[in-house]
Amino acid sequence: MFLGGLDKGEFLKAFEPDFYFDDQRGHVDSARAYVAAGHVPFGVANLR
Repeated sequence: MFLGGLDKGEFLKAFEPDFYFDDQRGHVDSARAYVAAGHVPFGVANLR
């Protein structure tokens, strides 16, 4: 799901998924307070 820059943690707290993966560490850090989360080290954000 794309949230247009909104905080992932608050959304995931309400959505209650079993797990969450993202290629941006900031999103993973926000999510891991509420759900098992993993960083995917590939993607546009990780090319730098």
